[in-house]
Amino acid sequence: MGGFIAESVGIQYVFYLIVALCGVASVFGIPLLRETYAPIIKLRLDKVILDPEKAAAAAEHSALTPHHTSSWAYLWINLKRPVILVTRSFICFILSLYMAL
Repeated sequence: MGGFIAESVGIQYVFYLIVALCGVASVFGIPLLRETYAPIIKLRLDKVILDPEKAAAAAEHSALTPHHTSSWAYLWINLKRPVILVTRSFICFILSLYMAL
């Protein structure tokens, strides 16, 4: 498809088509993605708890929300996860290395 577009109207329209398709995929894909980060899933499940005493105790022990931690601790939590993924997952490391080259 890219070769046909490049031959008929020009190479720049291939990139326009890619941008348009990525935009459409993002509009449909992002709202449909499921959360996979376990602490966030736990926080959302704690909010659904029907017992108010358990919900209050869970809110006191939750240290992942920004109003419960200092800004440096919150920054550390959010920067630590990608580093852990790259250093402990061989596939993530290889893909990151490939993309960096």
